[in-house]
Parts: sequence; C-alpha cells; structure tokens
Amino acid sequence: MLKLLWSLLAVAAVLPGVAKEYRVSLPEVAAALRQAGPGDRIVVEDGDYRDLELKWRGRGAAGAPLRIETATPGGVKIGGSSSLRLAGQWLEIAGFDFRGGTAPKGAVVEFRCGQEVADDCRLTDCVIDGYNPVRRDMAYSYVILYGRRNRVDHCTFSGKLNLGVTLIVMLNEERSQQNFHRIDHNHFAPRPVYGSNGAETIRVGTSQQAYRSSNTLIEENLFERCDGEVEVVSIKSSDNIIRRNIFFESQGVLALRHGDRNLVEENIFIGNGVRNTGGIRIVNAGHRVVRNTLVGIVGGRFFSALAVMNAVPNSLPNRYCLVEDVEIADNTFVDCSNIEFGTGKDLERTLAPERVTFERNTIVNKALTEPFIAVDRTDGFAFRDNKTALGRKCTLAGFKNVVPMLPVLPSLPSEAEMRAGRGAARYRPQCGTQTPAPRTHVLRSGDDLPAAVERAGAGDTVVLADAGGDYPVSRAMTVRVPLTIRAAGEGARPVVRFVGDKADNMVTIADGGELRIEGIAFSGVLEPGKALAKAGISTAESMIRPYDLFVDNCEFADFGEGGFFAIKGTQSTFAGRVEIRNSLFRNLSGDAIHYAAERDDKGRYNADDMLIENCSFYRILGLPINIYRGGSDESTAGPYLFVRRCNFEECCNKERGSVMRLVGPQVLAVEGCNFSDSGRGGCSIRLDEATWEKVSIADCNLWNSGRILSMTGNAVKGPLCELEPAYVDPDNFDFTQRPGSPLAEKQIGTKK
Repeated sequence: MLKLLWSLLAVAAVLPGVAKEYRVSLPEVAAALRQAGPGDRIVVEDGDYRDLELKWRGRGAAGAPLRIETATPGGVKIGGSSSLRLAGQWLEIAGFDFRGGTAPKGAVVEFRCGQEVADDCRLTDCVIDGYNPVRRDMAYSYVILYGRRNRVDHCTFSGKLNLGVTLIVMLNEERSQQNFHRIDHNHFAPRPVYGSNGAETIRVGTSQQAYRSSNTLIEENLFERCDGEVEVVSIKSSDNIIRRNIFFESQGVLALRHGDRNLVEENIFIGNGVRNTGGIRIVNAGHRVVRNTLVGIVGGRFFSALAVMNAVPNSLPNRYCLVEDVEIADNTFVDCSNIEFGTGKDLERTLAPERVTFERNTIVNKALTEPFIAVDRTDGFAFRDNKTALGRKCTLAGFKNVVPMLPVLPSLPSEAEMRAGRGAARYRPQCGTQTPAPRTHVLRSGDDLPAAVERAGAGDTVVLADAGGDYPVSRAMTVRVPLTIRAAGEGARPVVRFVGDKADNMVTIADGGELRIEGIAFSGVLEPGKALAKAGISTAESMIRPYDLFVDNCEFADFGEGGFFAIKGTQSTFAGRVEIRNSLFRNLSGDAIHYAAERDDKGRYNADDMLIENCSFYRILGLPINIYRGGSDESTAGPYLFVRRCNFEECCNKERGSVMRLVGPQVLAVEGCNFSDSGRGGCSIRLDEATWEKVSIADCNLWNSGRILSMTGNAVKGPLCELEPAYVDPDNFDFTQRPGSPLAEKQIGTKK
C-alpha cells in the first residue's frame, strides 16, 4: 500500500481538471480506482500475475473514459486461478492477456461486480487463451456482458475446451435489456467439436428472454473454425444486428434460434467443403437475411447453408416457434450443398414457414439439379427474381437460369485479410518450447515399461523388441504426449500383463496424449496375489483436451471382471478420432469397446469419429461394441461410427443382451459383418436411432444369432444372409473367413 501511495503522490498530476496517470502493479488497480476519475489512466506494470480475483469499480464519463491499460500491450499476463469483474461507468480495459489459467468461479471476465453492473464500458485489445478447468464438463464462459452500451472489440478468444459459451450477452434483468452492446472486430479462434449442446461461441439471451429486445450489434468479427456445436452464434432475443462477420470453416451456423426482428446482413461464410460447415438457420418471425455470401458450405439439415425451420404448433418459446414474415434477399450461394425449407419436419414440428420472401438470391452449383430442398410444403414462400446456375435448367417459378459471370461470383478474402484488424494484433498462439527430434526407445522383456512411457517425448516411439516377450506392468503406462507403442516386427505379439497391487489400467491416455499402438497383446489374467487390470486402454478420469487413438493388430484377452473393459473412454473425455483395426478381443467378461460413459441423456458422447474394421470378437460376456449418445438434442452432428468386416463368435448371449448396442450415432454404417452364435438372448444389433439420422446396415450375416432391433425399422439398407461361417483357424483365434467359403465370396467377415 505504501508503494501505491508513493505512486499516487509522485506520478499523478496535481492541477485540477487535468487527467492523471497512475502506475501500479496489477493487485493495486482496485485501490487506484478509488482515487481516479474521468479521463485518468491507470497503467499496470508488466509482469506475470497469478491467482487474483480482480474486482474493478470506477467512474469515467462520456468522452473521458477512465482507462486501465498495460504498460506494454500483452505485457501483463494473468494466469493461475484468476478472474476479472468490472462495474461502474465508462471504464476502458486494454491490453491484458489471460493465458493458461482457470476461472475460480463464474466467467473469466464479467461486466458486473457483485450486484453492480457495467454501463458504457469497454474491453479492448485483450486476449483470453487456454483458460480451462481440469475437466471438460466444468462449465464457464470467457466473457459475460451485463448492463448496457458495453463494447468488446479487437480481442482474441482462443483455446476454449470446456463446456460453456465463449461470450454471453445476458438479458436476465431489465437493466441488461435494450442493452445496445457492441461486439466487434474480435477474433474467435479455433474451438474443437465439443460433443454436446452448450458450446456456442456467442449467445445473446436465452429462450426465456426471446421476446425482449437486446439491440446487440455483432459486426466485423472473425469466427475461425469454431466447431464447438451447431450454433456458432446463437441469437435468443429480439432486434439484434449481425453484420459483416466472417465465418471461416466453422462447423456450425448463425442461428436465429429464438426471438424476432433480427437483421443478418453482409456476412461471409466460407466452408471450403469442410464437413458440417453451415450458414444461417432461421426460427421465429420478422427477420431480414440480406446480402450475405456463402461459399463451399456442405453441411446438411441443421448445418445447412440456409435452413428455414418448421415449427411446433402453439409452441412454447423454448421450442420452435413459427417462421413468418421473413425476408431473405440478395444473398449469394456458391457451391453450397443444402438450402432447406421446412428443416426439422417431424411428428412434432409440423408447421411450415409462412409469408417468407425469397428474392434476388443467386444460387450457383453445378452439382445440384434444384435450387433448394423442400422438406415440407413451400406455399408459404414467395419466390421472385432469383438467379440459378445449376446442373440442369431450373423450371421453378421465381427462378431464372443465368451463366455465372465474374461479377456474380464473390471475391473472398485471404486468411491474412480475414485476420487483419480483427483480434489483438499482437496475438500469436502459444507454441511452447521447440520439440526435440523424435526418438526410439527399445525395451526388452522385464524392462520398466511405464517408466519408459513417462520419459518419452512428443512423437517418440516405444518398441517392444522381444517377440512373444513378457512385459509386466505394476501401474498404468500414462501417455501424456503423442506417442507410438509397437512391437518390433513380425512374430508373436509381446504380452503386456498387469501385476499391480491396486487395480489400474494398463494404458491411460491423459491430457496431451495421443496414442498409436501396434502389435501388442494385453493379457488380463490375474496374477496370484495381485489386483486385476481395470482396462487395457482407457482415458484418464479427468481430461480437458481431445485425443486420438489408433489400435492396429492388437489382442485383448482374459479380462475377468464385468466392469473392466478392453478399450474405453471415461465420462467427460472426448476423442476426435478412434480407429481400431485388425485386432482380436477374446474371453472378456466386460465390454470390448466401450464408449458409453455419458449417461445423462443430454446428447453428450465420448468419441466423434470411430472406425472398427477387420476385428474379431470371441466369447465376450459383455458388449463387444457399446456406443452411447442419449437424448434427443440436435446440437451436434456426431458420433460417426463405421463398423466393417468384423466377426462376432459366441458373444453376449445373455437375456436382453446385444452384440452391438448403438444408441444415437448420427452417422452409422455396419457393413460386411458376421454374427455367429451371438446375441441369441437379445439382439445382434440394438439400435436407438432417430428418423433423421443416417443409419445403414448392409451385407451382414446372422447365423444362429439375434435379430436387428431398430427404432425406425429402416436401418437395414442392403441384403442380409444366414450362412454358417467357415473360419481359417478358429482354434488359434483366426476368425477370418476361409477363402472360397460362401461368406468369403460375399466378402463378409473377410479382411481387405
């Protein structure tokens, strides 16, 4: 405090009416604010500050804000368990970096302090990067706006991995409504697929405030690969303006989800053919969608380039209200796969849009034969003066065929141009230290395998050199970096077995870890006097980062406890990709492949892309494949699951059991699989699918096996057969089909 008083006396100007400057450390800002007034500057000394719950209250004036800035832009780095609360009027916060920390409670930055909100305040040239908790299901936001006429501009928001909207505009009380906030020139940097609802980048209001006017302006921002969920920007209030933003390769849409009279104009959506890239989705009334440009958007349904939704009759505000009195005009769609009218039509959403004007739009796509997809009737649309250049001549009223000349096609900005003037200009992603060249660690039988894995660096390879060798582990091999573990070459698989005193996994993938494992046998046989292995390969109990897993030519055998699984994803962990190929699972009491830990039925799931190919499953008491995404939430596009040419012999024959339990994969293909003496007490495949999910079962064999149970009855898309399999060498667990046998001729259960 003495240092602060000295600063106030020595540095502050003494003439009345002259702006003062205070130079302080970060913890001293709150005290300086009690002295400072309109037009003053509080300059914070550069440094790394940690574990601070900053509470700043102050008063500036119109034309003379009270400014709190860093001595050097980006020179003040705030980490640890830290947050900022600001309140008052005409405060301007500039140049601060929040990096690599976590919010102790609430958001990282909130425009309120206690019960006092902020009005006419500004957050500018700031960075929030990698501010995550230890678990991805712990929810909070980066920024929450309360009060009125606040501005967030030229900031960069990056590295958000946990549940929660990146930036929220709250309308939960009258003093935060009619707010006229401005969110402009920010860079919302890449955010990976989260795997459930609640991962929007911006949300304005909630369904409970749908008919309250927010008057928020969102303009000139860059949304770069913001993939968290289907709604990149979620508008849940009325009278907002979203204009001149760029959505670059973002797997989601600008959603007019609740509320009326919103204006969407002059935005650019660039998909570049990336899966699930989307455009604009429309619900409710009175909107204007004009002069937007959409190029290479390939998402469908809720992720479409343009989706005009069907409604629920007499809907509550939080469901789907009627689309009516909407203007869609002067927009350009180039190489976009889906323009949908009546999106979401089902037994509940039965009301088609009414009084929608669709005029002077340009649709260019030689891969299309029609300008739009009519999911429901379109007599509520007025089509006028639209231009098309499609794969064939359009004969619909209100559309005319044109040759797309250069003036028709948009000139798109480069990535450098997109970033220019958006976000904190100084921002560079944290790259960390330079990664050493990958090394190879060769281990012999009896070597300490967990210790070798812990020593390994990113990109290293751990080689088990002894074919058929014995590699006991007393604790889990914890993988914290991208790593390969493989056998040295051909011959019998090296055997990893558990000899710990306390139950543990054999391999645990922890934060930062990615694993490629090849040619290893995991034995769950109980060592006398020791504990059982909980899993062959599992994720850690608490993770924030997505991971990838690749398993090839491995064996998982003799796990003798029902709750212990060969490969599993634990609750609140998320894989971007899992590939399991050419592997054998045998004599297991629990599940073989278990990605079914999210049981709250809120649409959450544990892996986005999964491929299980050329694998054999023998004598599995649990579920050979167990994938779960419960509930009816439509905010995500996954999981994507492909099961190809797998053999199931004597698997899960108990009452009400199933060989595959597949709840909620939104894209599913089961092809060329053989079920023999499996699922007899229940099902070979138990599906729980929605009518709109892309589900296909084809070219499978069911010999003395359970049925296929489907919610829709439309899952089987190709022929099924009932032929007795002829395996190459079942005594030695080779369950591929014998060459020349009927199933081999049909390429069922046969490797490619």
